[in-house]
Amino acid sequence: MPYYEFIVRGEVDADALEQETGLTCTVVDRAVRIGGELSDRAALRGILERMYRLGLDLRAVERR
Repeated sequence: MPYYEFIVRGEVDADALEQETGLTCTVVDRAVRIGGELSDRAALRGILERMYRLGLDLRAVERR
């Protein structure tokens, strides 16, 4: 499964975001790094939609 990493900015509760997305969240300066494996494009879209609903500012996405 591909591993994705997202960097977002905004008012973020990392613990709540981990519960919301099911991915690992790490606070770095004024941003949050969110990472984990996503099974397919539908899962990727679901994560992006959750971030949008939470009002997060997506800064970067990387697939590894």
